[in-house]
Amino acid sequence: MAKTAIAYKEKMKELSMLSLICSCFYPEPRNITAYTYDDMEIKQLNKRASGQAFELILKPPSPVSEAPRTLASPKKKDVSLGEIQAKLEAAEDRRKVY
Repeated sequence: MAKTAIAYKEKMKELSMLSLICSCFYPEPRNITAYTYDDMEIKQLNKRASGQAFELILKPPSPVSEAPRTLASPKKKDVSLGEIQAKLEAAEDRRKVY
């Protein structure tokens, strides 16, 4: 019984006065959602003197986004031998200038 009393006193130190009053009316622990957005939900896990812990729950993607997206790669331009030689000559001329 002494261990239970000590544990109860430690728990009382962690709780705020409002939490203490609410726990009298609602003795069962409740799963409190801190914030709810369209695509996620944030739940408070525990609140202690050392800090707080939260759980971030992301909702699954909508059915529209499940469709596989196929991106078409850009078409490669056929490069002729003459174009390659012209580019090489232009590069050589630029090197000569500097």
